[in-house]
Amino acid sequence: MVVFWRILHMMIARYGNHPMGQALAVLTMVFFNERDMPPTMSQLCEVTGLPKSSVSRYVSTQIKAGLLEEMIDPTDRRRRLLVQTDKGKSECRWQLDQLNKIFSETDAQVNQPSVDAGQRDPERLLARMKVTAKASIRKGPIEDK
Repeated sequence: MVVFWRILHMMIARYGNHPMGQALAVLTMVFFNERDMPPTMSQLCEVTGLPKSSVSRYVSTQIKAGLLEEMIDPTDRRRRLLVQTDKGKSECRWQLDQLNKIFSETDAQVNQPSVDAGQRDPERLLARMKVTAKASIRKGPIEDK
């Protein structure tokens, strides 16, 4: 639960209070791009189960942020592929680094047998998580945040 809360807090602090549908669409685009299979808007709608209007809005947000671009499919010029930009790839690497940091810090702070009951206090843990999340949003590659 602690790890989930920290990840969610970090994402909201960095990107704002976007719907979970946007997170699903973005993660799906990253998944396909990592496998050199950039999806089309229709494929993204089909895979996520989200309405086209929502996916269109989420994709537009990513394009405006410079994290994604539309490219003409070389095999079918009518199709537009959703391709991650270098900035998008850098953001993805930053996110993975933050996840690794969250997992390792949480493990070190919460799950060690030497941690006493006072250190397991929920209010202290929440305060520490907020500090870590706030520090992480200042260190990322997105210049406009």
